[in-house]
Amino acid sequence: MKKMKLLACLLALATAVGTVSALGAPGFSLGLGVQYWDAEDASKFDEHGMWGGSVIFRLRPIDYLGIDFRAGGVGIWDSSSYRVNGQKYETDAAFYCCPLEVGLLLMLPVSDVFTIYGGPGVGYYYYDIDIETTTKHGHHWHSEWSDHIKLDDDFGWYAVAGAKFQFAPCFSIFGEARYTDTETCLKNEKSVTVDCSGFGVQVGCMFDF
Repeated sequence: MKKMKLLACLLALATAVGTVSALGAPGFSLGLGVQYWDAEDASKFDEHGMWGGSVIFRLRPIDYLGIDFRAGGVGIWDSSSYRVNGQKYETDAAFYCCPLEVGLLLMLPVSDVFTIYGGPGVGYYYYDIDIETTTKHGHHWHSEWSDHIKLDDDFGWYAVAGAKFQFAPCFSIFGEARYTDTETCLKNEKSVTVDCSGFGVQVGCMFDF
């Protein structure tokens, strides 16, 4: 089911790209960003938020309008060690969310080098968690991966507002703030939820064509 949902989203995005391209979009941009996501329930993992990166493909079909296709990943990583009956255990855990999003932007040039933008979007948010426990038996280390923790994926929405500074005809940097609404839960225990909704910031560079 998870793969079918991802495939459906990819097909929808591909259809949208093809439709806009057929209308004769005059330009597009490719952006790379680093982001911080202040997830509501990050404290459940003893963290304040999630870190990650994203790729942005932006079409500009007409003046003052942009269509964003965003993909990336944010996560929380934690390592700890403890002893049980004299046996040392080391645990590495990673909780992550991989968004696949599409949105509309209103773009307002303030000057030749400065543009502000903002708009809403929708997305599909893939969730997963990996836990590795390592123990030492004699002189050998033994690792076990937990595969019984399954998380539900989620459809959600976001809103973004940002600014773009054009340093060269084909190169710019950007900074933006956003709010994302999404959550996940354990597949076998729907009452156990992790709310990843929250505000975030992102900075990066963009190549304009």
